[in-house]
Amino acid sequence: MAKTRVIGLYAGWISAVSPQVLRQVVNFINAHDMTIEIEAPSLQAQSTCGSGVEGYVPYGQSLTTFTISYLQRLKAFGAQRIVVKVDEPFYFGVVVNDPHSCHFSVQQTAQYVGHYAQLVKSVYPDAEIGDVEPIIDSAYPPGVVAALAEWHQAYRAATGEPFPFFFADIEFGSQTWPYLVLQLEQQTHQLGMKFGIIYIGGSADLTDAEWAAKTIARFYVYQGDSGGRPDYVLFQSWEPHPQYFLPESNPFTFTGVLDTYVDATSPHAE
Repeated sequence: MAKTRVIGLYAGWISAVSPQVLRQVVNFINAHDMTIEIEAPSLQAQSTCGSGVEGYVPYGQSLTTFTISYLQRLKAFGAQRIVVKVDEPFYFGVVVNDPHSCHFSVQQTAQYVGHYAQLVKSVYPDAEIGDVEPIIDSAYPPGVVAALAEWHQAYRAATGEPFPFFFADIEFGSQTWPYLVLQLEQQTHQLGMKFGIIYIGGSADLTDAEWAAKTIARFYVYQGDSGGRPDYVLFQSWEPHPQYFLPESNPFTFTGVLDTYVDATSPHAE
């Protein structure tokens, strides 16, 4: 915990969880001087598109009402500091090959996300609202690096300032992922943003040990072999593994992997 600065929560979870659990979580976070990171939709579905697609609030529900509601709920339970990652709006709003997506223009999407950022700041004026997008080179016609440059420049043009940070949600099945992500890290810094990376295992992992080994190998590849220097590192899992968070003395638990990362990247580490 001494090395953990942020705990991530989903906007939908904040809205749905019981008051008792949310109070416990917020109290724990405050007691350990941590920040809450929220991953949240920033696009409003239309009558003809968007409902059921990641990154959108469904048609018939209000993005404004939903956003203000979960933020005010957090504030009522005493949450002090938040940052927000908008849930892949460029990919799901513009790029994705899904007939249910609205396929907005890059400029429209930038304006919508800028409006969402102002909603957040109406409740938490000091909040940072950054971006996360999937790194799938073949999904972006000009290539992911060029496409994300266009997107991030469009957001800056629409709002007058860059995203404060950008997280890479990586398709690790690609052989070229370290090269692409290193390019993105450099580009992100050049565009005035901090760079974050998400380390995960895989959907085919059958055991906690397999998940842990895969996750650990990936940060050794990127921050060791490839020389990556992300400003932020996020560990996450959408899969059944790992099944256990504790104890951190077990290298196959979630916190055991965090401990391995801390040891590997500390100044004394070889």
